[in-house]
Amino acid sequence: MDITEIFKYVAVTWREICQRKFKVAFLMTIISFAIMFVGMLRPPSYSSSITIYADNQNIIKPLLGSKASVTELKQNRSDQVRDIIYSPRILSEVIDSVYGENTFPAGLAKDIKISQIRGGLTVTGKSGNYIQVSYKDDTASRTFEVLNKVVSVFIEDSADTKRQESRSAYNFIDQQTASYKDLLLKAEEKLKSFQSSNFDGTESEVNSRIASLRSSIEEMNIQVQESNTRVWNLQKQLSRENKLVGNNYESSVYQSQLRELKKEKAALLINYEDSYPAIVDINYKINDLENTLADLANGEQANKPINSDLNPLYGELRSLLSAARIEHQTLLNRLKAFNELLDESYERRKRIANNKAELSELTRDYSVFQEQYEEMLTKKEKARISMVLDIQGQGVNYKLQEAATYPNTPIGARFIHFFAAGPIVALLIMIAIFVIKIMLDSKIRFTSEIKDFEGVSLLAGIPHALCNAEKRRKRVHNTFLLLYYIACLSCYVAIAVAYKYGASLTNIIDFGAF
Repeated sequence: MDITEIFKYVAVTWREICQRKFKVAFLMTIISFAIMFVGMLRPPSYSSSITIYADNQNIIKPLLGSKASVTELKQNRSDQVRDIIYSPRILSEVIDSVYGENTFPAGLAKDIKISQIRGGLTVTGKSGNYIQVSYKDDTASRTFEVLNKVVSVFIEDSADTKRQESRSAYNFIDQQTASYKDLLLKAEEKLKSFQSSNFDGTESEVNSRIASLRSSIEEMNIQVQESNTRVWNLQKQLSRENKLVGNNYESSVYQSQLRELKKEKAALLINYEDSYPAIVDINYKINDLENTLADLANGEQANKPINSDLNPLYGELRSLLSAARIEHQTLLNRLKAFNELLDESYERRKRIANNKAELSELTRDYSVFQEQYEEMLTKKEKARISMVLDIQGQGVNYKLQEAATYPNTPIGARFIHFFAAGPIVALLIMIAIFVIKIMLDSKIRFTSEIKDFEGVSLLAGIPHALCNAEKRRKRVHNTFLLLYYIACLSCYVAIAVAYKYGASLTNIIDFGAF
């Protein structure tokens, strides 16, 4: 659509408005007053803000190092501040302080008021550790009072919460420390009782004792075999001797001594070699006896007649046999005793193994409890220092960086905006209505529309002309319309001025009715 068509629509629209000027004036008056009344009914909105600073820098922390820790904040501080300020606990305390404790006796009314205050509060995070808290309400004094109370309650609650958290942490760690101390004392008592009631010694001592017993038993088995051999030989030799002796007594005695020497030599050869001094000495004795027996056999020495009597060799053999049997029985008894001692040592080793496992468990429990107790003591001291720091105001603190200013001017669309926008909006609405009507109407208003019909040719265009009577009537109508506009505008301005300087909407309506 070109500029010419636009001017055509403007002209036609203006003509349509002029044809219905009184209706348009009446509708514009209604719309203008309606918009102004909306501005009068709409409550003003006042807003104020406070900037707080989360201070987490202090000189105590670098001095103490890891010996104490201060209560930290979460990473996103604005979210944490928002959660705390929006909590019913904080807002309920604010309502009781600003409106009074008995202002909202019903729970539902108080919940509604909490929701309203929460809707007016805004918490935004700024650069660094700065956080801005804003509040919006329809009364300047209430906006200022509620905002200051919310921030003051939040700061006090934050400090109280930090102190309470540190005190609770200290009490908890103190209880755990006492619990670990009791467990440590019980484990220590069990360890003392176990050590005082077990005397089996160590495993190395028992193993040494078992090795010694085994060696003794092995040697004793050899001695038992030797003793058994000696008894058997004595029995065999005794069976060969006569109880009574004859003339060959001297030769028998030498032969008996020779046999004893050979037997002794055989016993020594079990443990020693031929070069052993005792074996060499026995060899000399054997040689002497053999030479003597050879001399006796060759008749170089005269035989001495001996009367038949009890054979001393027989008696000596019996005595030796009895002693050998006693020694053999003694060795068997000792061997049995050593075997019993060995069995007892085995049982003792089993007990020591079981005791060792039990001792390891007791020692492990004691070590664990001791380690935990010492660690809890360290944590307890840290918690105590942290509690003192929080009580004295160290750590992370919220400080009032920028105080709230009293909101003297409302924010957003005010009454003056509705007053100015009333006539303008009414005129725009009327123009929009007639433009839509013209576009949707089927009447032919432009000469260009006739050209669209086939078989119809346009000869000329005759503009609308008014006669004198119509001109006089138009002037009269315009005069009445002007007076109407002056009256409505005066009333419009009067109502606005009255409302501006303190008159309520009810008083204005009553005055208009009067």
